[in-house]
Amino acid sequence: MADAGFSPPAVSVEGAAPVRQINTTVLRQLGGELKSLFDGYSSDRRQTELKYMRNLRQYLGIYDPEIDKQIPEGRSRAYPRITRVKCISMLARIMNLMYPGNERNWELAASPSADLNPEDVAASVQELIAARQAEGLDTEPSQEIIDAAIQRLAEKRAAELTKLIDDQLQEIGGDQSNDIIQIDRKVAQSGIMYGLGVVEGPYVREEQKVTWGVSENGQFEPQERTIRKPQFDFMSVWDFYPDMSGRSLPGEGYFIRKVMGKSAFRKLADRPDFFAAEIKKFIGTHGDGNYQPKEFETDLRTMGTKAEVQDRKRDPQGKYEVIVWKGPVSAQKLRDLGAQVPEDKIADDIEAEVWLVDGNVIKADVNPWRKLGLKVRTVHTFVFDEDDTSPIGNGLPNVMRDSQLSVCAATRMTLDNASVTCGPQFEVNTQLLRTDQDVTAIEAYKMWYRDDEGLTAQFPAVRRIEVDGHLNELQALINLFMGFADAETFIGPATGGDLAKTPSEPMRTAAGASMLRGDAALPFKDIVRNFDSYKQSIIISLLQFNKKFNPGLAPEGDYNVIARGATSLIAKEVRSMQLDMLAQTLTDDERDHIDDRKFVEQRFATRDMSSLLLPAEEAARKKQARSQQMAVMSDLAQRLQAAEERKTLAEAFKNITQGQKNVASADAQTANTALDILEAGASEDGSQAGNQPAGR
Repeated sequence: MADAGFSPPAVSVEGAAPVRQINTTVLRQLGGELKSLFDGYSSDRRQTELKYMRNLRQYLGIYDPEIDKQIPEGRSRAYPRITRVKCISMLARIMNLMYPGNERNWELAASPSADLNPEDVAASVQELIAARQAEGLDTEPSQEIIDAAIQRLAEKRAAELTKLIDDQLQEIGGDQSNDIIQIDRKVAQSGIMYGLGVVEGPYVREEQKVTWGVSENGQFEPQERTIRKPQFDFMSVWDFYPDMSGRSLPGEGYFIRKVMGKSAFRKLADRPDFFAAEIKKFIGTHGDGNYQPKEFETDLRTMGTKAEVQDRKRDPQGKYEVIVWKGPVSAQKLRDLGAQVPEDKIADDIEAEVWLVDGNVIKADVNPWRKLGLKVRTVHTFVFDEDDTSPIGNGLPNVMRDSQLSVCAATRMTLDNASVTCGPQFEVNTQLLRTDQDVTAIEAYKMWYRDDEGLTAQFPAVRRIEVDGHLNELQALINLFMGFADAETFIGPATGGDLAKTPSEPMRTAAGASMLRGDAALPFKDIVRNFDSYKQSIIISLLQFNKKFNPGLAPEGDYNVIARGATSLIAKEVRSMQLDMLAQTLTDDERDHIDDRKFVEQRFATRDMSSLLLPAEEAARKKQARSQQMAVMSDLAQRLQAAEERKTLAEAFKNITQGQKNVASADAQTANTALDILEAGASEDGSQAGNQPAGR
């Protein structure tokens, strides 16, 4: 029931529900006060409405009435839609930066001092000690081990909660066709157009889900259970009435204007938190409704298709204008209207939700989130261009309005001059022409017949007149203001996608092109940071929602919501190269200080290949199997090395033995040879002695 506001889950109680006691005097008094306050808010917003209307006309290429009246009849009314091109380029650029590939533009970081259940902390400490024992590390309990266990537990639960919120964002608008990307696109488009984008929520949406479980007899059977999901709705700036005197949005309170059909309005009486008697009484006196179109609605319809239908006299009957106030109300007045207010708040103003129709209160109750004991922000705003003069800021059309109108004026002058100078102009002296000559048309091969004589014969009857159209100067003027528009919106050729006008040298490589686009995107940083603030507000409200309605899926703990849209301004190729270089230059000591899994995830994310990564558990199993295989291979290699060493030693010993044997053989042979030589020498000496003469 998004149109009916936040609807908390039903609570069953014993016996009949107590009847709300309503003080009718207080009911009328509160209705009059809020009706007067809404009229003041509406009056203060009138100038903003006029600015909204000018921005819309500028986007559609329609001249404002005061300008349209000044254009003479028969002159050009051309309107180059430069604003539309800039707005579409800005929207595409913001969405590309906020959703780069398959990355999330937010994350939950575990708080350094997480508030966790002592039993869970004790279990985490035991788990860490067991893991350290398996690794052969010191298991003596210490403050360092306790802090590490707490951080480990907090990071694990942050990952679980991130997965839950990420799943909820896929159907945050009520179904899968209206996910967070669709809502963010509407918010960004509204912010660019008008300066402000608004989302309301979270509401509570209940769904029946069938799951399979084990029954008491051990059989599998379907089980139906109720699950609560968050829902957010995009709100048009035309229906949002904030306090224009405030410094920031949403301020202390704001109004929402709703136009409802008779059937939807009547169904409000069936809800227990509405005053059924007041609704039925108003329908009885206003059977045709009370809706009267605002001035801006009439202007909007004249620019749309509704102005072309035949029945333009009056709007469809049976519609009701309902005003919803969400802000502080006296707690005593709420109690007088039957609301349950804590005793300690009775003297204060408490945040409430009050519905009005023509100043008649049809609902007055404490904000449902306050009833649940939570302070959840239920309106989330994106301000495109912040301005100290207004909490709403400025849209892109307002920023480049002068340049757009100057381009329009120069274009009209160009076309008007061209229409005059594109064809030749002639001066015709009818006194020199024959009376039967046609002087009303000039065409090719036209013959001009003269019937004169004397002095007038020396003058031509038809003379061409040259008129300077200044077309080149006007085209230069158009280009001048086009350059101003580029400078004012910082949407030029590089940021707008026209790479033909960018320097050629960086386009030689993909990394150079990406760096060029990344540098061109730097002026978007402040805008993206504003969008990050809006996204951070959304995620914080989802975090509080899940802590209340999904305590089993959203574990306790403290989390810091970090919006990462601005970080995507860095070119992915640059980040990829930085990670690759870091991987090559890391020392072994430095690797001990990083998380290998996160490092790998970052390297794959910069290449949009995160889907290729296996789950952490499976990756751990593969790593363990590889470690075991490497251990076996290492053992086998050691054995082979030992065998080789043994073989080498055996060969060496054999060679030494053989060498010694050879040496011994060589020594024996040498000795025998020496003996043989000696014996041969002795024999030769004896023979010579016998052959000598006697007495010599």
